[in-house]
Amino acid sequence: MHPNFSQSSLLFSLILFLLSHHFPCSLCLDDFHYSNCASPSEFESECGYELGKIEYPFWVSGHQAEYCGHPLFKLDCEGGEYASIEMMSQKYKVLHIDHNSQILKIATDVSPTGHIYCPQSPLMDLTLFHYTSNVKTVAFTLTYDCSSVGDQPESYNFSCTMNNRLHEAYLATNLFVAYELESRCEHSFVIPDFPVLVRELEGLENGSLHGDVEEVLRGGFEVRWAADDAVCQKCVASGGRCGYDKTSNKTCCFCRDKPYANKCSSMYPSAFSLLINFMLVLVRD
Repeated sequence: MHPNFSQSSLLFSLILFLLSHHFPCSLCLDDFHYSNCASPSEFESECGYELGKIEYPFWVSGHQAEYCGHPLFKLDCEGGEYASIEMMSQKYKVLHIDHNSQILKIATDVSPTGHIYCPQSPLMDLTLFHYTSNVKTVAFTLTYDCSSVGDQPESYNFSCTMNNRLHEAYLATNLFVAYELESRCEHSFVIPDFPVLVRELEGLENGSLHGDVEEVLRGGFEVRWAADDAVCQKCVASGGRCGYDKTSNKTCCFCRDKPYANKCSSMYPSAFSLLINFMLVLVRD
C-alpha cells in the first residue's frame, strides 16, 4: 500500500475519532471572567426600557459581576420599569445609551406621586463625563412661602417634589431673574447651572413644545463619557470582552483563556486545533 495513502487514512480516522468523542471540560471551557461578562439580554425587558445592548463601561447590577464594567458606570433596574445610574450620590433615569458616539442621555427622576423631583446642582466626575454641545445650562429657583410673585419675564413656573413635599419652582433663562425671584420668598435658593437640552428649551421659549417645564426636565440632557475607549477597542478587535481591574484601576481585556492587560493573545488556539496540529505532526513523522 502506498505510504501517503496510509497516512491520509490514519489522519481521516483520527479526525473522525475527535469528532465522535467528548473530551474533558478543561479542554473547552472559557475563562469565567469572559463568560460572566456577556451582555445580559434579559435586562432590557426586565427594566421596561429599550436600552439596546449593554456594553463596557456599563454593567448591570444583579445581572453581571462588578468587574464587567467601570465602578462608576453601574446600572440599576428600578422596580422593573427603567434603568438608573448614580453620579456622585445623585440618581438619574437612563433614557438612552449610544456606544458609537459615547453619549449617555439621562434625566431627573420622577417621584412615586408622578411629579418630577426638584432639580439639584448637578454633580459628576468631570474626568469621566462632560456635557455635549446639545446641552445648555439654565437657572432654577426653588421657592417656599412666597409673597405674590406674579408673571415674570424669562421665567416659567412649575411644581416639583422635594423631601416628600410639593414645592413651587421657576425655571429662569436669565440668572438675574432667578435671583429676583429668590428675593421675594422667605425660603428659596437658586441652582444656577442645571443642564437641559437646547431643543427642549427652545421649544418652551417659542411655544412649540407641547408641555411645560416638567416636559423639559423629562427630556433630560446628554453627557459624553470617556473610559479607556482605545484599550477597549483593541480588546474587542482581538476577540475579548472589556472589563475592569480593581487592582490597577484600569480597563482590562477578558479573553477565552485568561484576562490580559490590553488584548487577547493571538497565540491561544482552541483545544481542537491543538489536537489536530498534534496529529498532523505524528502523521508527517
